[in-house]
Amino acid sequence: TNPERQRANDTKYLYHQDPDFYYLTGLKEPNAVLLMFKEPQTFYDTIVTDEIIFVQDRNPTQEAWTGKILGKDGVKLQLGFDKVLLNSQFADFKIDFSKFQKVFHKEFFDDVRDDKEDRGDLFSLIKHFRLKTDYKRKNLDNFNLEGWMATLREVKQPEEIVLMRKAIDITCLAHAEMIRALEPNMAEYQAQAVVEYMFKNMGAEYEGYNSIVGGGENSCILHYETNRKKLDGGDMLVVDAGAEYHGYTADVTRTMPMDGKFSEEEKAIYNLVLEAQEAGIKACKAGAEFRASHKAAVAVIQKGLKDLGIIKNSNDFMKYFFHGTSHYLGLDVHDA
Repeated sequence: TNPERQRANDTKYLYHQDPDFYYLTGLKEPNAVLLMFKEPQTFYDTIVTDEIIFVQDRNPTQEAWTGKILGKDGVKLQLGFDKVLLNSQFADFKIDFSKFQKVFHKEFFDDVRDDKEDRGDLFSLIKHFRLKTDYKRKNLDNFNLEGWMATLREVKQPEEIVLMRKAIDITCLAHAEMIRALEPNMAEYQAQAVVEYMFKNMGAEYEGYNSIVGGGENSCILHYETNRKKLDGGDMLVVDAGAEYHGYTADVTRTMPMDGKFSEEEKAIYNLVLEAQEAGIKACKAGAEFRASHKAAVAVIQKGLKDLGIIKNSNDFMKYFFHGTSHYLGLDVHDA
């Protein structure tokens, strides 16, 4: 699982599961480990299985502060796992990793805090996995699993498409509501507030990423997140914001004039970008290479900027368009 993140003092950031772990388990809680085997294995002469999940135990005292968690019984009942053990049991769980030809795992990063009172926290799970495999490093592989998970996640299942469409529908309605609410002298954060209120109001659990709401000079910063500038009627506002619904995120960006009217210069650039977008969509079809949409958009931008006299050489478009046109979407905003 993903580590928990400290925000300040004893306050943690809202927890977000590792997307690969969530894809395989449906579990949104921290401090868990999943073992999957190519063939069924026998442990302690009583456990025969090809997968075991170790999860945190329920704690009524803690739940009074932070809410109910699934625990062993909840993971069995709601997530469909047959063999569920407590994460505190992982340290002493007898498993001989040396007998396997290969043991695949994702890379661990050294940014996990140790709760010395908790034998089943993520720090301990990683530590004991390393202890159990340390003497047989030759069969460990921390590279291939991530690629295989990307291959699985690249092709969306029908139920995933339903969730993605829901996230996108929520996002588009939120953008439309924000556009209706815009007026000169608003601040960037007020436009952000309208969008994110609509996300929550329509059932999204989170934003898929930090909302980018930049007016004037801030509209040219690709991942601007400060969102504090006061806007005037002459500003163009870029809003890049997406809702996350049941783990799946949308990503929608739109640009609009704060006073509701395009100047001639603004209209020229806006229509050029619109034409590039439509060319990119047209090029997006089965059998085309991934960058076909980008290449189609670039061709339009290059010609348009030259026609407007903004650039002289085609390659100078990079000064204004130095990013890609698109990316994969799913459990991550920049998906596997």
